[in-house]
Amino acid sequence: MSVFPQPYIPGASTHVHGGFLDAVRGVIDLVQHHVEHLMSDYPDYMVIFTGHSKGGAEAALGALDLVRRVDGLRDRVRVWTFGQPRVGNEQFAALYNQQLGARTYRVTSYADPVVAMPPRFLFDYCHHNTEVWLMNREGDIYVGRNNTGCNEDPHASSSVDFYDRSIQWHKDYLGLPPLDHATAMFSW
Repeated sequence: MSVFPQPYIPGASTHVHGGFLDAVRGVIDLVQHHVEHLMSDYPDYMVIFTGHSKGGAEAALGALDLVRRVDGLRDRVRVWTFGQPRVGNEQFAALYNQQLGARTYRVTSYADPVVAMPPRFLFDYCHHNTEVWLMNREGDIYVGRNNTGCNEDPHASSSVDFYDRSIQWHKDYLGLPPLDHATAMFSW
């Protein structure tokens, strides 16, 4: 999987993580086919995209791809991600916010290091809206203010120093233990 930026829209300045984009583009036609049929069969239902970690990044990218391809999907879609790393550059975040920012909740756990990846200094990746920061294990939350550009809310997860982060915070969202991926029949 390549972390290096790839154009999200050919010829435009929107760039995203190459590995996430390759994973989404490898399945998007099949997913589109199923979403269109389900939307037709269930016209009153919402379409929810969700994922944890890399799956969260792919859920966000997939939702944006499909909203741009499928008529009528934008009004029916919601995106919930957990522990999602940064996906793309400032121009990508702006495009995402324009299309889905008000329909997306990017849940971050107190000191999760994955949400601070890739570091801004490498490729100038930044998060899209809207962050819901789980501030502690007692259940206190902070809903981040919507950002513009790469101005991530300084009172949310970006307020935690990188060296104070622990992978345990990435493994333990909403009090759920991590799956044992070696023996699991499926992965989340």
